[in-house]
This record gives sequence, C-alpha cells and structure tokens, in this order.
Amino acid sequence: MVTLRIDWKSSASGSWNNGTFGTLPEGWRPPMDLNFSYGGRDGANQKIINVNANGTMTYTNQGGTQGTNAFGMTVSYAL
Repeated sequence: MVTLRIDWKSSASGSWNNGTFGTLPEGWRPPMDLNFSYGGRDGANQKIINVNANGTMTYTNQGGTQGTNAFGMTVSYAL
C-alpha cells in the first residue's frame, strides 16, 4: 500500500490547462494509470490528479474558474 501526500506550490490558471508535478521512483509506482478527483475550494480549482504507471504525476484542470494557488491532497493505492 502506498499513501502519497501531495502539496504542490502552484497551479496552471487556464480552464483546461494541465501540469506535471513529479515522478515517482520505481517501487512506488502504481501497476496501472490512476486518477483521483480534487474538489478545490469555494467551487473553484477542480482537477483530475493522475498518478501514472510510468511514475509521472500530473493534473488537469476541469473547466470553469481556475486559480494559480497551491493544492494538496492525500491519495492511496495498492501495489
């Protein structure tokens, strides 16, 4: 079981923009691509958080109002 605490410093502001915020070392990578919902705050900054089998961690904004603020969440998955 892996639990990641994600605390990222900033976010792309465009409604559908995306970004990369890290790469997991081997041994921490999930066996398949995973995605998690991030609800944001005050109805803004909704995102999909992707933790990929190749180790990349990305986010994609989900339309509407998006700020450049930091975001944080915890995700868990089985290896």
